[in-house]
Amino acid sequence: MSDDPRLQDKLFIIDQLPIFSGLSSREKRIIAASSVLAEYKKGQIIYRQGDESDAFYCVVAGRVKIYSGERREGREEPLEYLKRGKYFGIISLLTKEPHSVCAKAFNDSIILKIDKLSFGKIMGSIPQLMLHVGQTLSRRLKGKDAEEKRIFESTIVSIHAVSAAIDGSRYAIDLAQALKQETNKAAILVEINRHREPAPQASSPESHKRPFILRSSFFTKDEVASSISKHELGFDTLKINFEGADTQDISRLVHLLSYLTSDYHYIIADLPIHIDKTLFEVMKQSDFVHILTPGRRADIESTSRLVEELGKYFGESTEKIRVVTVEDAKSSIMRCSEKTDVLKHGIFATLSNSGDNHNVMRRIARQMGEVLVGLALGSGAAMGIAHVGVLKVLERENIPIDMLVGTSMGALIGALWASGKTIKEIEEIVAHYKSKITNVKLMDFTFPRRGIIKGGEVRKFLRSELGDKTFQDMKLPFKIVACDIQTRQEVILDTGSVAEAVLASVSVPGVFEPVNIDGRILVDGGIVNPLPTNVLSKMGANKIIAVNVLPSPEDIVRSKKKVTNIFDIIVNSVQASEYILAQMSGQNADILMHPVAYALDWYEFFFGDKAVARGEEEAKKFLPAIRELISQ
Repeated sequence: MSDDPRLQDKLFIIDQLPIFSGLSSREKRIIAASSVLAEYKKGQIIYRQGDESDAFYCVVAGRVKIYSGERREGREEPLEYLKRGKYFGIISLLTKEPHSVCAKAFNDSIILKIDKLSFGKIMGSIPQLMLHVGQTLSRRLKGKDAEEKRIFESTIVSIHAVSAAIDGSRYAIDLAQALKQETNKAAILVEINRHREPAPQASSPESHKRPFILRSSFFTKDEVASSISKHELGFDTLKINFEGADTQDISRLVHLLSYLTSDYHYIIADLPIHIDKTLFEVMKQSDFVHILTPGRRADIESTSRLVEELGKYFGESTEKIRVVTVEDAKSSIMRCSEKTDVLKHGIFATLSNSGDNHNVMRRIARQMGEVLVGLALGSGAAMGIAHVGVLKVLERENIPIDMLVGTSMGALIGALWASGKTIKEIEEIVAHYKSKITNVKLMDFTFPRRGIIKGGEVRKFLRSELGDKTFQDMKLPFKIVACDIQTRQEVILDTGSVAEAVLASVSVPGVFEPVNIDGRILVDGGIVNPLPTNVLSKMGANKIIAVNVLPSPEDIVRSKKKVTNIFDIIVNSVQASEYILAQMSGQNADILMHPVAYALDWYEFFFGDKAVARGEEEAKKFLPAIRELISQ
């Protein structure tokens, strides 16, 4: 705890707090004389559930997390985040009951604290304060709080580039713009500069506003507002100049960032390249840290050490330290797998140092804003080509897809698209197999010990289209579902060769030989999960679009198709159970499309253009609902 500051300092603070705004000067002096300013470090407990009430608390700087004492899945359940001017502990103080919740500092915080005895005397001598507190108590006990709550939770993001070769300020601007556009929430870019350092040139064009000088941990709203500019891209900017020479500068900078959480959902702190104690403290106090690094080994190794050091302070929340690699085609860079071996927490995103990063920044913002759209492509053999038509419409209409999961034929179409192939290129692949002879060439029959078709020709096809790409080479997060035929369990494939994963997922048991991946004998994922909406939920998708191409019993009757051979018997048997499972999975989707080309049989890949057209028709029909979903 810090020493009690001078009375005049406390009077300045009290004058800024809403709860005391209507009091007279004499009454404010009574509050100042009876209170102390207590400092709490990030993560420090203020009180626990069940503790006896001991004081009235009011946030002066920083943020306080109110949470339930009961943990869910090993994590604290947050109930509220309190910011400057919010007071707490009042109900227990007045009802004389133990605290029903826990409170701890979410950032380094300064709390105005009045002990129980002093607070009782104040309540007796200042009727207006007693009336205000009584009304607040009544509202809270009724579950209502008439006080305006503009923002319930805010996020502070620190941006740090480890090399001068990377334009960290450009990334910060792009992130602020993407957050504003994708979430439609308030964002501010805070440019942090040394007095001796010029402001970054890539910053806001509104240079007429003077930088905010950090002279104190306590400041008025007007003082801060006078330095805030509106960027032409829609977000606000604030330039800060500071010396960064001592502990006071650390507190001032952290408290200013916390202060901004009262008015902004996102506070993006653009840090200078040279990190010292002050700026490292800002990174520790942030909700997320984005570290930008070149893809060269020396830079990756240096970044790994920084992540390890920061990890000591983030504890269980190390996923909040996110490494973004910025690749330069002219430089010798490491492979994705090599970088992951060095960076144990993985790579959050990869940008091009010279290319267009719009889609990547868009996806980063959507993840932070918790508006991620996931797409599930189901199984269905030749009928699964309808997925191409769905993707064609989504791509043409610029519908954001942030993550993708596929099963069986959905895994194949999804892999082609996630690898970076355009819809036109995928349609050309479909057109290549218009003749029956071309399709027959894919069927390398073998002695039916574990399957009628060996799968070697299909493997060659997949290798020719996907090469040796791994899941980390995909353009967006992508997973494939297969089935472990020995354990009968669902297997989610998201590492290693994409081609081998697709081969496993399309290997209909009895028709294709199973595929051995890491000692597991894998077959068609549709057996256990023909429409993998659950996988999207686990990946963090907030909005789910699912495409079920499996025909219903009514579709089968309408098609009048005959069962003529063992292939028909095997596939029809599998798809009968898959349809039921897919219907159940589809209930978890926000949008469920069913582009069934019922006149198409499971093996008629040579009629792929009809399936594409059917998928396109279905997607167009759902466009209004999809647009409404992503706008929420």
